[in-house]
Amino acid sequence: MQRSGRFKKVSEDREENVSIVYTFTKEKLEEFKDMSVSQRLQWLEETNLFINKTIGFKKRAITDPRFEGLE
Repeated sequence: MQRSGRFKKVSEDREENVSIVYTFTKEKLEEFKDMSVSQRLQWLEETNLFINKTIGFKKRAITDPRFEGLE
């Protein structure tokens, strides 16, 4: 899987413009195509757990408001 990300820290008086971009290779997309719906969901749940453990809810809330206030 290829990833590219861009993180921009902004001051409180400026409008937030933070984005993270993930790019999947054609090969990775082919893997998903052959997965059942339950396998895709399992992969997604495992990936979310990894992200939450790695960067935590506070940093994740920067790009996803659903995680605001979680610790």
